[in-house]
Parts: sequence; C-alpha cells; structure tokens
Amino acid sequence: MMSIVPSRRPSPVCSLILGALGMLLLISTAPACEVPPPLASVDVPGFYDDPEGYGRAIAPLHAFIDRVNKASDAGDVSCLADLLGQWAHADALMAPLRGYQGYYERSWAGTDFALVLLRIRRAGRPMPAAMPEIVPWLVRIAAATRDADAINHLHNNLVYWAGLNLAAIGTLADRPDLVDAGIARAREGIRDIQPDGTLARELKRGERALHYHNFALIPLVFTAELARARGVDLYAENNGALRRLADLVIRAVIDPNSFSAYLPTPQKLFPWTFTSDLAWLEPYQTHVHDPQLLALMAPRRPFINLRLGGDVTAAWAKPPLAAAAPPPRR
Repeated sequence: MMSIVPSRRPSPVCSLILGALGMLLLISTAPACEVPPPLASVDVPGFYDDPEGYGRAIAPLHAFIDRVNKASDAGDVSCLADLLGQWAHADALMAPLRGYQGYYERSWAGTDFALVLLRIRRAGRPMPAAMPEIVPWLVRIAAATRDADAINHLHNNLVYWAGLNLAAIGTLADRPDLVDAGIARAREGIRDIQPDGTLARELKRGERALHYHNFALIPLVFTAELARARGVDLYAENNGALRRLADLVIRAVIDPNSFSAYLPTPQKLFPWTFTSDLAWLEPYQTHVHDPQLLALMAPRRPFINLRLGGDVTAAWAKPPLAAAAPPPRR
C-alpha cells in the first residue's frame, strides 16, 4: 500500500525563493521594449500639398511618438529610456531638410518628448537613465527650431508652436535662454489676439479659420503654464487676451455657427479639431476653474494628443480624476 506523505507549508525562505523565481519568469516573458530604427530625417511633403504622400511619409515618426507616449502613460520609464535614448544617440531627425513641413514635424516631436519627460519630473519619479544623451539631443532640436527661417517668417500659429517647443525643452534642460525665446514667441501670439478674440492671420485661412484659431490656442496655453513657473503671467497680457481667444473657441465648440460673427465663410473642421486638439482645456481649466467647462470636457476625456505628450488629461488634470471621483465603497 502506497503511503501518502502529509503536505507541509513551505518555509518562509522557500516562499521568498519561489516568489523571486516567479517574478523573474514574468520579467523574462514580458514584451520587450521594441525601438524602431531612428529616422535620420523627417523631410516629408506638405500636409496640404500632397495629403497622401504626407500620410505615408510621416507614419513612421507618428508611430514612434505614439510608442513613446504609451510608454509614458504606462509609467514605463525604462522603455522610455530605450526609446528616446537610442534615438538621441543616433541624433535622429537632425539631418538637413529641403522642404518646409519637416521643420514643423521635428519641432512638434521635440515638444512631445519634452512634455513626456516633464510629466515624469512633476510626478517626482526617477528620470530615465539616458537623460545625459536625451537632453542635449532635444536642445539641438530646440536650437534648430529657434533658428528655422521656414518657421520664423510666418508670424502665425506655427511660431507659437515653436515657442512651446523652446519653452518645454528649455524647462527640461534648465536653459533660461530657450525658455525666454519661447515666451517671446508666445507673446507675439498674445499680441496678435484682437479685442474680439480673433487672430487676423488665422482668419485668412477661410474655411479652416476656426480650426486654426483652436490650433493656435494650444501652444499659447501650454506655454503660459510653463511661464507661470518662472513668475510670468501670460494670461494677463494684452488685457487678458488668452481668455478672449479661449472664450471665442469655447463658444464655437458649443455652437459652431457662432464663428460666423467673425467670418461668413462656412467652416470645415478636421475630426480632431474639437476632440484631441481641445487638449488645451485641461491646463486652462486648472487656471480659470470654470465649472461649465467640465461639462464640455467630460464626454471628450481623456484628451490624447501626439504633440503634447500623450494623455494630457492624466498629466494635467488637477486633482487627478481618480482622486476627484473615487469609486463607491462596496
């Protein structure tokens, strides 16, 4: 007759060893952080000149930005170090450009990466180990943006976006000269806001004028938030011009026909105009504390934007949504 050995509970030491082995197994089977090959250049066709060619050419960079943002949203700092560290080591995106669109795309990418890293810093978490390579690379992107004649001569929303690039990277790199250059570009935009809240250059967009009023507001609000940390109140400048532009856009979100008071041309919006491009509402709401805005924002949250570090709601909402609305006790 076979005897049965009574089962015994494993010793505490044995439990620790088994637990450690289990963790190692999980780590070894976890998906690796796949880093796409660094792009030397982002010389793509113009967005309006060749929409299909633009879409094909920009897809690899957008896929990389999306990968960076998702790693950030997941709190995977190690993967961020691999992604941005390897592209920084290769000096990605810094090859000479022939067309104009590449200047915009490189600037937007650098802005996104800087905001991803600033989000980690604001959360008080350890920064990626590759920061000694990442930061100088982003500074090179900022310098190229600052010196880009393809942007500087425009004096429209793209200059304001360049300002956000300089302010975000300058804040990350502790480069006051870059931050000041970014604030100067934001001030140009704030000075452009007229008493009725419109932007004269963006009105010239015709059927896309409303879209570009909203698009111009994004970098102005985010730069204003970065400037506050330096004691600069851009919200107060030009007699509260940012509020006038924001109110114009908010009225148009509620009633798109309201924009006809400024331009009779029927307006065409992109699918993202009043979705991901309303991401500026998150930091703006923390400044104005308008309860009515929350109703406007709620069905659109979370705001995910490839130029602003991914999940803007998670990064900028105060207090965090989970803390503001805890689940009921069971």
